[in-house]
Amino acid sequence: MASTTDPNHISRVALIGATGSLGSNVLSALLAQSYPQFSITSDTHPDLTSDPRITIIPGSYTDHWFLVSALANQDALIITLAWSICHEFQPLIIRAACEAKVPYILPCEFGSDTSNPRLISAVPMQTHKVNARKPVEELGGTSSCWIGIINNAWYDWSLAGGWFGIDIKHRKATLFDKGDVKAYTSTLRMSDLAAARVLSLPLNTKGQNPNNPNMHRTLPSYANKMVYVSNFHLSQVDMLRAVQQATHTTDADWDITAVSKAEYIEAGFTMLKKGEMSGIMNVLYGNIFTNGVANGYYGAEGNENPQLAQDNAMLGLEGCEDLEDVTGRVVREVLEGRDTQQHQ
Repeated sequence: MASTTDPNHISRVALIGATGSLGSNVLSALLAQSYPQFSITSDTHPDLTSDPRITIIPGSYTDHWFLVSALANQDALIITLAWSICHEFQPLIIRAACEAKVPYILPCEFGSDTSNPRLISAVPMQTHKVNARKPVEELGGTSSCWIGIINNAWYDWSLAGGWFGIDIKHRKATLFDKGDVKAYTSTLRMSDLAAARVLSLPLNTKGQNPNNPNMHRTLPSYANKMVYVSNFHLSQVDMLRAVQQATHTTDADWDITAVSKAEYIEAGFTMLKKGEMSGIMNVLYGNIFTNGVANGYYGAEGNENPQLAQDNAMLGLEGCEDLEDVTGRVVREVLEGRDTQQHQ
C-alpha cells in the first residue's frame, strides 16, 4: 500500500483518461491503494470529485505548458487514452511529462507485447506504442522512465464484443484454422490492478522481509521494462467451451465455421486500405492466435518470456479471476443487451 508519509513509496499519481472503461477502473484500483492523486481531463466530470483525494485539472492535451504545469511534482503518470486518440495526444503528453521530470510514466500499452519485433512487423499499427516509449528514453535521462503493462487481449471485453470470433447472442463461432492456438488473456480488472500494484512497490529494499522471494522487486527495477500479467491461457475452442458451459449449450446448438487465419488477417489489411478502420480488429485478433506473434509474451529476443509467472506472483495477481465466473458475467451482460464496448 502506498502511504503519503512513507518515503519508500510514491504518493502522487496523475491519470490521463480517467473516465473510460480502462481509465475509470484504473482510478478505482489506485484509490484502493491509498494514493492522493489527481486526474487530468479535457472536460470536467463532477462524478469524480466526490473523493477528496482527487483533483481534476481541466485543460487541453495540445497545450504544452498546461501539461507541464499540471504534471509538476507528480511521482507517476498513467495514460489510458482511447486507441483512436492515443497516437495523436500521447506523444505530446509524454514530452511534457519528461519536461516536468515525472519519474515513472506508464504509457498506453495495456495490450500485446510491443517489445516483440515480430508483433510490430505483423501488426504495424502498434508502432505508435514503440514510438511513444522512445522520447522517455531520449528525453527523460535519469529523471523519467517508462513502465509498460502488458496484459494481451482483454478476455471479458473481447468476448463480449465478439472479437474472439464467438458471437454469444446469435450462437455463431468463427474459428481461425482449427481454433487450437492458445493465447494469454487478461480481464480489464487485471490490467487495472497491475498498474496500481506495480506503482505501490517500494522504492528500495530497505525494511523489506528478507524471506520474501519478491523482496528484490522494487519500482525502480522496472524502469524502461514491461510488466507481464495474465489471467487465462486459452484457445478459441477453450473459450467456446466456456461460453457453452455458461449457456448450457453444446456444439449442436451453435453454427461453427472455420476460416483461414491468414486470409482473415489479409482481409483486415484490405479493409484498412479502403478506409474501413474496423479491419484493424481482424489484424489484431488474427495475430492474437498466431504462435510467436501475439499469442504470448516474447520480448525483444523473441523467446517465450518466463517473467509472466514472476510478475503475476509478485503483484499478488495469481488466481484473482475465475474463468467460469468471468465468462458467466460476460454472457449475462451480452444477453441482457448491456453496452460493454466503451474503451475510453
